[in-house]
Formats: sequence, C-alpha cells, structure tokens
Amino acid sequence: MKALPFPCIRPAQDRVLEALPAMGSILSGNDALGGAIADGLMLKDPGAAYYVYECSGEPGRVTGVVAICPTSVLAGGKGDASADVAAAARAIAELKVQPRPVSLVYEASPVMDIILGAAKEGASLYAVTDPAGITHRAWEVKREDAVGAIRAMLDQAPEPALADNPAYAAALTGASQLLADEARAAGTYTGKEPFNFTVAVLFPAAQVSGAAPQVPTGLLTHQVARF
Repeated sequence: MKALPFPCIRPAQDRVLEALPAMGSILSGNDALGGAIADGLMLKDPGAAYYVYECSGEPGRVTGVVAICPTSVLAGGKGDASADVAAAARAIAELKVQPRPVSLVYEASPVMDIILGAAKEGASLYAVTDPAGITHRAWEVKREDAVGAIRAMLDQAPEPALADNPAYAAALTGASQLLADEARAAGTYTGKEPFNFTVAVLFPAAQVSGAAPQVPTGLLTHQVARF
C-alpha cells in the first residue's frame, strides 16, 4: 500500500479546545480558515509527517496511523450520485481542504504495533475527550528513522478497505475529480497534485469490528489545492 507522510493543517496545540467546537465556522470557507491560520488558532505544518491517532472509550482502544493515500483507496465510495454527496464534494473542492481523515482498515504487521507503541511513548500533540466520553489522542512522527520505519511497514501491507461512511468517501472522490477537471481545463494537470491523494487513518483490521472510529473534524486535515 502507498501511504505517505504529509504536511497537516491542524489546531494550535495550546488552542485545540477552543478550535474544535468552532470547526463548523473555521472550515466554512477559505477566508475563515485563512483567518484562523493568521490568528494562530490553526497552523500549517511546514514539513511532512505521519500522525499516530488513538481513540479510547467504549468498547475499547484502537490505534491507527494517519497518512495520505492515492484516492483509488476510496473505491468503496464510488457510484453514489445523490444530491447530498454532490453538494459535499463541491464544498470540499471549494474549501480545498479535506476536513477529516477517511477511516480505512488494513492487515497490519505485529511490527507496526511496536513502532506505533514507541511513538506513543512521547508527549502527545492532543488529548481531548468529546461529549460522548471518547478520548482522542494524536502524536506527530517526523523523525527520519521513525518515518522510514512506518513507511516500510505500510509499503509491505496489502491495500486497505473502506471502514467509513460510503457517502463521505464518495464526496472525497467527487471533490478530487472536480479539482482534476479544473486543472485539466487550465492545462496544468500533472497527476501529482495533492487532490490525487486522500488523508486516511489506517486502523489494523484486528482492532476494528464494524465501523471504524472517526478522527474529529478539523483535528488533522489535508490541503488538497492552493487557496
């Protein structure tokens, strides 16, 4: 599987409790998001990183890695032509930011558990508990050797499967297509643009039964085009 580190747009670490309840407003448009970045409420990481995400509560604890994958991993979300999905696709394309990682499951190596466990020994970027009592934690992984170890494990893993709302996956696919069409019309399309990738949280299949957990909207986002 191809799953790469990426530069993230995310809340400032010391203002996450202020930012998360306001995400509906912050992600309402480019001006609002740009203003939040200028204000220091949100920040754009200058370099690429992986993120370890842990969700704990009922029925237990699951740990995934957040990375960008080719949009082909969203195959399970294709074919939904509803008006709601089309509107969501347009909104994402206009915002030019994917608001949350799509949840996927994959067959993880036991070695990955060790690597992610080591990453979690450091201080977390975030530890927030939502109104449902679910605690969300995230760690940034940008040290070269740790990034290399995670990438090597993901390179060896089989393709992941969708474990999210198919309508959300379809909206992401639609947004990618809209942005690709715009680039082709402008004669600038190369195939390497960020909108050809989706940010995903990859959970070991053994840890997930039924629908996978979702990273809170706005906590770890991916800019897919310039704004």
